[in-house]
Amino acid sequence: MAAQPGLADDMSDQATLEALRAQMQKMQRQIERLEQEQRQAAEQRQVEADVPADVVTGGDMPGSFKLPGTETSVQIGGYVKFDAIYDLDQDLGDTLFVDGLDASDDSSDPSFRSHARQSRLYIKTSTPTSLGDATTYIEGDFFGGGGNEVFSNSRGFRLRHAYGELAGLLAGQTWSNFMHFSAYPATVDFDGPVGVSFIRQAQVRYTLPVGPGELSFAAENPEGTGFAESRDTAPDITARYKWQGEASAVETGALVRRLETDDASASSDDAATGYGLMLAGNVDVTDSTRLMAGVLYGDGIGRYIYTANGSEDGDSIGAAYIDADGSLETIEAYGFNTAVVQEWTPVFTSSLSYGLVRGDRPEDLFPTSTRSLQSIHFSHFYQWSDPVTLGFEVSHAYKELQNRDDADNTRLQFSAQYDF
Repeated sequence: MAAQPGLADDMSDQATLEALRAQMQKMQRQIERLEQEQRQAAEQRQVEADVPADVVTGGDMPGSFKLPGTETSVQIGGYVKFDAIYDLDQDLGDTLFVDGLDASDDSSDPSFRSHARQSRLYIKTSTPTSLGDATTYIEGDFFGGGGNEVFSNSRGFRLRHAYGELAGLLAGQTWSNFMHFSAYPATVDFDGPVGVSFIRQAQVRYTLPVGPGELSFAAENPEGTGFAESRDTAPDITARYKWQGEASAVETGALVRRLETDDASASSDDAATGYGLMLAGNVDVTDSTRLMAGVLYGDGIGRYIYTANGSEDGDSIGAAYIDADGSLETIEAYGFNTAVVQEWTPVFTSSLSYGLVRGDRPEDLFPTSTRSLQSIHFSHFYQWSDPVTLGFEVSHAYKELQNRDDADNTRLQFSAQYDF
């Protein structure tokens, strides 16, 4: 039997009314949600209006605060570190400065010293801009000059880092772009192994992503070493490429520099070009064991290899020298370091590192100058609590002169570091 037309129309009207009612309920819920959000926003604006402009609030970086009335986040940190040192053979001072060994002294003279000069303070800021976060970083420690051990043990505060960075452009003083961080092991000794690239100086650097890593170029402060009356006429130019993976890292770099002298003994050939090359990396062989190694080579590379800093008297390796004909000649040098780091537990770690640096000055002109330096560090770190780390290290330093005289020293060192 066919449906009655009136009944079908009533059923259609009823469905339409139900659909309209559902749409109205949905719209009502949306209106109520918008009204609630508006009320919350108004309350937040009122709270902000009631807060004085000089109230300190949390910053955008961990452990930071915002400068009142600005969007700049400020982070303050550092550590206090105590070192106790016992040298078995020669007193090398507050750090294991290998080039400071006296090859003319065959005696064994044990010595003890302690200090807190490595204690460090830094201030970091971050300010949002249309180009990204503009950051600044200032850091110093107490390895500056001055001070004595007679009654106050005061030490000079010195600048380590002071730079700003925005959109890949860095300007100021910090680590050289010609450094391999992926192969620099932690040691209890402040200086660490020889043969690494280790230098801080003023520079302008630009970093950009290239492929899976990043490429950086820098014009850095020049300083010729190893010869008298050095004259700096152009910045040192460096380039570095770094790739960082989950369980490994690789870095490579290059350096070009201009060396000149105003020494009266030099001939018209008073300038030379120096260069350097670098390759380093690390790899996790297990979840708790890491291997790292780095190599540096150059002609006139000088102070970019630690500790081939050089001195005017020709005792250290340096970057160049003035030969018997009065010509400025660059010094070929290379450095190498390797280390294995073992994490025994989450709070106890050990490392064994070795470093070597060698430079070839003519023996007939510089018989008592440094030919090679070597160092070994067997380091242990125990995190006693979150902010406190205890360290113990046995290290050995060896120095050989061009005339093959040599000297060495073994050092025992304990440290306690309190981070804040």
